[in-house]
Amino acid sequence: MNHRRSGQRSPLNLSRPFADTFSHPRVFASVAIVCLSALPVHSLQAAPQQAGESTLEQPPATETAPAEEAKPIPPVAPALPGAPPLLPSQMKQSADPGQADLDEAVLKRIDAESNEDLEAVASLIESALAKGLDDENQSFAKKMLGSIQLQRGQGLAGAMTRMRGRRALQVRDEALRVLDQAIENDPGLAEAHMLIARLNLLPDGDEERIAKATSAAIELLQDDPKELSTAYLLRAMTQDDTDDQLADLSKAIELDPSNAEAVRQRAGLRMQNGDFDEAVEDLQKVLELDPTNEQIAAATVQQLVELDRADDALELLSKTIQARPSEGLYRLRALLYTDMDREDDALADLNKALAMQPKDPIALLQRAEISLRRDDVKDAKRDLDAAIDLAPQVEQLDQAIVVRCFIAAEEGRMADAINDMKILIDRSPDDVYRQLQLANLYLQDDRPRQAIDMLSGVLDRDPKNASVLRSRGDAYLAVGDHAEAIADYEKALTNLDEDNETDAIILPSVLNNLAWVLATSPKDEVRNGARSLELGLRAVEMTDESEGHILSTLAAGYAESGDFENAVKWSEKAVEAAKKELEEGASEESVQLKQLQEELESYRVKEPWREKQDTEENQIPLLSPDDLIDT
Repeated sequence: MNHRRSGQRSPLNLSRPFADTFSHPRVFASVAIVCLSALPVHSLQAAPQQAGESTLEQPPATETAPAEEAKPIPPVAPALPGAPPLLPSQMKQSADPGQADLDEAVLKRIDAESNEDLEAVASLIESALAKGLDDENQSFAKKMLGSIQLQRGQGLAGAMTRMRGRRALQVRDEALRVLDQAIENDPGLAEAHMLIARLNLLPDGDEERIAKATSAAIELLQDDPKELSTAYLLRAMTQDDTDDQLADLSKAIELDPSNAEAVRQRAGLRMQNGDFDEAVEDLQKVLELDPTNEQIAAATVQQLVELDRADDALELLSKTIQARPSEGLYRLRALLYTDMDREDDALADLNKALAMQPKDPIALLQRAEISLRRDDVKDAKRDLDAAIDLAPQVEQLDQAIVVRCFIAAEEGRMADAINDMKILIDRSPDDVYRQLQLANLYLQDDRPRQAIDMLSGVLDRDPKNASVLRSRGDAYLAVGDHAEAIADYEKALTNLDEDNETDAIILPSVLNNLAWVLATSPKDEVRNGARSLELGLRAVEMTDESEGHILSTLAAGYAESGDFENAVKWSEKAVEAAKKELEEGASEESVQLKQLQEELESYRVKEPWREKQDTEENQIPLLSPDDLIDT
């Protein structure tokens, strides 16, 4: 009789681990590229390229033309009697030797269309400054030169987004050099400060320059809340102190509540600090701002589930779907429904997802998993085959291999199932859950010794793992090594906490299996009726007297203790529970019902039950697909 129950549930496994969603601010190089592509660049409509012209893709030389030496101003001779007086422009040129160059620069600036045009204008301004200008014109010339250099820097930044590798970094460095010149000439260019900060977010950027540039921009952008919000966000990425970083992010959100990136960053920071409720609130806000952001939706749902707020996660996700339905969000809610044991709702959502995108192999795989949970192997195979037909590479995904593995197990192709589970373990050697699944497959294939060997290896690394101890105890029980089974069950009990949700799932099965072997072992030295009764009563209480095999164990404990009246009472309840389960469609109870009836008859004649499982090891070699030869 198989008194074992796996009692295990798979944890919610949403796409993309959440820790990847919120990383160190320097990871935001990709964000910088997006920011660069959205810059208010003063686009240059380049004229048709002539021989010798440069373009944005090929930045101009970094050296500026040397300014002409300022010629000494000749002394102004007094006007001779009768000589014509000097015109005002002639008097101005005498006072400002660079005025002519500046006037020409102003005229050329109006028509400038290419890098070469801008370089020419910049050269004229630099010449005018070198020759000499009065204070007013000098200030005007520097602002004009700064504006040109900002425009050149923006053009280079825009060109850089279309480049890769070293070339992109070279253009970035050139843009930074030009922008430094721009703010040297006009420190009030907030756009230049912001672009310097964004460019330094890229690989090999300088965090100190980001901090300096954003601080300068913050002083200059007081009348522009949205851009000021961005400046605080960028500066937050350079803050070493958590409180300072949080303050900058909160200020950014205060200035612009629609700044989803700032809200997302604050959520990550709060998560790192252990402020989970506040972090989830921020994630919910991001999802409201961007309902189609499936990565954020998955992270939000995951965190709510981990906080035992699955109902809140479902409500949030349902509101998001109502506002903007999408195939991805339906798939995500199907995962949540599955974790909540609402398989019908999960299946309905997957059908909606496939109605919106019939050729989605991932949704097909999810639906195949649901079908397996419902013992519908035919539909599971159909969806798995359809997913592979749509995208052959899907066959190599872990999710597809899991489906294929359990289809094989349901069809009795245990060698195929075992080989698939080995593939999964090879990919994740430290995945204890997969190793437990492989052990169970070994047991189903009558290979308990192989299960024991594998589980012993896991326990060498993690000797207090109650799930593994329980599984090895089951394997020992299968081969009749009752003393070893009892030792493993007792160790498992010492490491299980009834108040822990995960432990509470497997605790009844450990209590039941230990109580069973203590009551029914044919080995006198291991039986203990009193201990069996203690454990059996606890298991029955934890399962609300609802599971036939656990009621049967309590009856065996009473029989071993000589109380056959109670043994018959609880054995009758076990038979009735099994009949009810059989009527409800639990096909595996049909074999168990026969044994339960035999146990009842034994107790009626005042004979305790004895059971010695001694599985003969399956000696048929397990061949991998590579070992098979077509004939």
